[in-house]
Amino acid sequence: MKNLLTVFMLSLLASISMSAQCIDIDTKSIINYLNKEIKPSLDMKLDKNDGFLAIKGRRQNFSVPKVTVSPLARDWDYNFENVRRMDSNFFYDSKKNAIALDIKFENDGPEIKGTCPGCIKASRDSRAPDIDWESPNILRIFLKPIIYQNSVSFEVSDITMLGKLNGNFMADLIFKITKDIEKAVKLEMIALFGNGETQRLFNDAIKPLLNEKKVSRSTNITMASSSLRVCK
Repeated sequence: MKNLLTVFMLSLLASISMSAQCIDIDTKSIINYLNKEIKPSLDMKLDKNDGFLAIKGRRQNFSVPKVTVSPLARDWDYNFENVRRMDSNFFYDSKKNAIALDIKFENDGPEIKGTCPGCIKASRDSRAPDIDWESPNILRIFLKPIIYQNSVSFEVSDITMLGKLNGNFMADLIFKITKDIEKAVKLEMIALFGNGETQRLFNDAIKPLLNEKKVSRSTNITMASSSLRVCK
C-alpha cells in the first residue's frame, strides 16, 4: 500500500510539474495579434510570371503552375494573370480546429486567362475561353501551429477556393479545369507556407506575443477550441 501511495504521489507531482511547463494562450488573443501585426503587411498576387507573397516587407516570388486541357485538337493553357489581393483576415475555424486566413482578391474581369499555344498567332488568345473567378474571390488557408526552432510558427493544413470558377463552355470541361486549378493552387500554397522562409516570417512576427506570455522555448504545441497550449 505504501508503495502504491508513493507511486501515486510521484505521478501527481510529475503531472503538476508538466502542467507548470505548459502555457495556454487564448485563441482570441492570437487572432487579434495576427490581425494587428501581420494583416497590415500581408500582400499577395496570383500571376503566371510575377506572383508573390509579402509579409512584413519581405517578399517571396512564386507562380501557380499552368493547367492544360485538351478539349479539341489543340491544348488550352490556363494561368492566373495579375490577380491582386484586396483584403485579408485571420479567424478561428471551429470545424477545422485551426487558425484560418482569408485572402480576398479583386474581381476585375477574367482572372484566369486561357490561351491556345498551338493555334495560329492571331487566335491564340481568343481560341481558349477565359475563366471568371466569381465573388467572394477568397483563398481560405488553414494554418496549423508547429514547432519551429524551439519556437512557434505555422504551416498549411488545408486550403479552399471560395467563389465559383465560371467559363462559357462545356460543363464537364469547366468542372475539370476548376478541379485542376484548385489542386495547383493548393499545392503551391502548401509549398509556399511550408518553406523555411515563410515559417521564419511567422515566427518572427509572433515572437513578441510569446515573449509577453513568458514563452521562451517550445518543444510541443497543441490547438484547442479556446487556446493554444505551448509546452516548454
